Amino acid sequence: MGHILAQSDPTNWLDTSSLSEVDKKRCLAAAARTHESLPNVIRRLGLLSDQVIAERLAEAHALPLITNTDFEPTDPVPGKLLHAFLRGNQLCPVRQSAEGLIVAMADPQNRAALDGIALAINANVIPAIASLTDIKAALARYFEQDEPSDRANAELSASSADEEHLRDLASEAPMVHLVNDLIAKAAEARASDIHIEPYRDHLRIRYRIDGVLQETKAPSAASARLIVSRIKIIGGLDIAERRRPQDGRARVNINGRPLDLRIATAPNIHGEGVVIRLLEDRDSDVRLNDLGLSAHEETILQSRLAEPYGLILVVGPTGGGKTTTLAGAISQLNQPGRKVVSIEDPVEYQIDGITQIAVNPAIGLTFASALRSVLRHDPDVIVVGELRDAETAEIAVNAALTGHLVLATLHANTAAAAPARLIDMGVDPSLLRSTLKLVIAQRLVRLLCSKCKNKPLKKAKCQTCNGAGYAGRSGLFEIIDMNDGLIALIQPGAAAPDFERAAKQAGFTSLIDDGRAKIKAGLTDEAEIWRVLGTRAGNGS
Repeated sequence: MGHILAQSDPTNWLDTSSLSEVDKKRCLAAAARTHESLPNVIRRLGLLSDQVIAERLAEAHALPLITNTDFEPTDPVPGKLLHAFLRGNQLCPVRQSAEGLIVAMADPQNRAALDGIALAINANVIPAIASLTDIKAALARYFEQDEPSDRANAELSASSADEEHLRDLASEAPMVHLVNDLIAKAAEARASDIHIEPYRDHLRIRYRIDGVLQETKAPSAASARLIVSRIKIIGGLDIAERRRPQDGRARVNINGRPLDLRIATAPNIHGEGVVIRLLEDRDSDVRLNDLGLSAHEETILQSRLAEPYGLILVVGPTGGGKTTTLAGAISQLNQPGRKVVSIEDPVEYQIDGITQIAVNPAIGLTFASALRSVLRHDPDVIVVGELRDAETAEIAVNAALTGHLVLATLHANTAAAAPARLIDMGVDPSLLRSTLKLVIAQRLVRLLCSKCKNKPLKKAKCQTCNGAGYAGRSGLFEIIDMNDGLIALIQPGAAAPDFERAAKQAGFTSLIDDGRAKIKAGLTDEAEIWRVLGTRAGNGS
């Protein structure tokens, strides 16, 4: 048992290939560098059509040329040859003959693969040549239930592809469509993030919708590497680097909807995980009375926004809605008599009439450097997307001290913890006492679905919330309006609990108090407040 394929020089067919001497040398050099076969190199470089390559190989190796009509309608040796093996080696069984199984090859130098087939079927193998296009079409017909991504990944694994080959596979139509569909479905579901997580024997894909991760149908684990590679290509990342985390960004158009993507990869024991943040273009139609503030809280914020200078802080965790609150405040301040400059990372709301600057640390445009530059442009109001380091915080506080109204976000768990957080960052307490006017802490909670919350309708049947029981989100707020007693507490070593006790005596309403009010109003429920705050909002606490 075996096959009939004479030994030959893999380069001899180039003499009849119609390639120029320059292109021949180019192909030979590329093949030596990437360890690809010459036919694959020529296909990748686009120097000859797939059909011409097949004709030249058949002529040079004195082998029959198989066309698409020669293949059997179904697999002639069902269950005996693995699809991954055939796809990866660019082979396809054609039909049984008296002498043995005729097998079409895209590269006649792949003798070892023919030996493997002969061993697997326990019969002779008769080699022939076919175009790679016809081989792929026949395989797709034989194994039509297999996923396109599985087939491409099998080729990748079997051929030990280099970076260029990996890029080619990830750029093929099936993988492009798969990833585009993944992003499109996330956008349609109002997801803020896509999580792609490979495991030993499966791939998990989850969408974060209204702050909660929800699992969705995922392709097979064999697709993981190509999906990650495709996403890296979109984000301009290095697809060959799989040992270190990478960050990238891209702007795409999915079904007519422009989206900004923030892409982060990280290696794990089963490959690479990816998180994609979806940022849809959003206009300036954010009003303060849409945020979920109580009438009293909105009045306090309005009065502080009307002041000519000072520092207003919005604090909370990532994803807590701070940017949306700032957008509402900016829209309130956006008047012809004021110059408002905003420094953001990224720019999520595009507001006409506001000078918006997107930071870019890769070119040295940080929050601190942008803020220093902004001060030379005669602003009335400065918005800082995040006080993330001592230098930025110090510049912002000094800007508030010198006649500017400064709005900024800060990572702190509660409003009472914000002054101590800034002091820990190195801000002079005396300067903070002179500038801090208002601190807003916030979270986002899911709202009960308006379609099914008051109806004897099973959640699973509700198309609005897809069975979740919640649709849309609103803010939970606590606001500390600074008075003389609170200002006096801004001292080195001051503890947040002392500040909070004094704020409560001044009428401060906490996040949990706001949660209880929203439960009473029928907007959300105790389970959601418990999920977000880790505190029961009923009678117990």
